Amino acid sequence: MTRVPLAALAILLGAHIDLAGQSVTQPALKAAFLFNFAKFVEWPTDPPQAGPLCVCVLDDSAVEAALAQLVNGALISGRGVTLIKGARNRSLRGCHVLYVGDPDPARVTETLDDVKGAPILTVGDGDQFARGGGVIGLFVEDGRMRFAINPDAAQRAGLRLSSRLLSLAKIVKEGRHGQS
Repeated sequence: MTRVPLAALAILLGAHIDLAGQSVTQPALKAAFLFNFAKFVEWPTDPPQAGPLCVCVLDDSAVEAALAQLVNGALISGRGVTLIKGARNRSLRGCHVLYVGDPDPARVTETLDDVKGAPILTVGDGDQFARGGGVIGLFVEDGRMRFAINPDAAQRAGLRLSSRLLSLAKIVKEGRHGQS
């Protein structure tokens, strides 16, 4: 196992990694967060989920490449993990985890509208991603990668997020600019 997944797991468990002066690239750190977020989420069981856990990345080839290294042969909750490449050209509703790397707010809104109501853990950049209807927004604060969670978006998607994950996040509500 590489240093990146261990670093991300340490972050999820309460440790902090300073991005300044680290050999871990931001795309690799984002990929590790994505991979590890999936360990703290329960997807609906009706219908039963027997196939692989599908991770999709939109518009960020660096995160996609870093994630490809992590998912090779990986298991989460007994399920194989598959990276769907070229996700823009496929139905996004087949994804379990969807990272939206597009910085254009209009395209982000369009993507979130496309998957609305589907059991998909949507992750993007900035806490404004979560305020705009995504489940998790990644952001850098004081040189550290952090994340914001919109619990209402998770509930609408039928996802159950671990209390451990929630306790480490900045909790946000849609359309509001202050922390909730």
